[in-house]
Amino acid sequence: MTDLDKSKIIEECEKAAIPDEEIDFSEIPEITDFSRFKPVAAQSEYFKPVKEQVSIRFNKVLLAHLRKKGRGWQSALNDFLMNAYLQGQI
Repeated sequence: MTDLDKSKIIEECEKAAIPDEEIDFSEIPEITDFSRFKPVAAQSEYFKPVKEQVSIRFNKVLLAHLRKKGRGWQSALNDFLMNAYLQGQI
């Protein structure tokens, strides 16, 4: 699909769209509690958060256990800690 084709499709959609002033919002409940709100980007498999390299000391037994998990153990540990953080456990 060329850029010209995409532009034509977008133009047709915009012509057929309902103007904002005519949209009826009366049956949509107002959201007042945002405590459980999570940004969509954070839930997306394509979201790549900024990471920072740090130096941290682990117990040798724990480190040996983590390394036994093989390639990706640092990412797995990061994911584990992030989930604990999101659930309010740490």
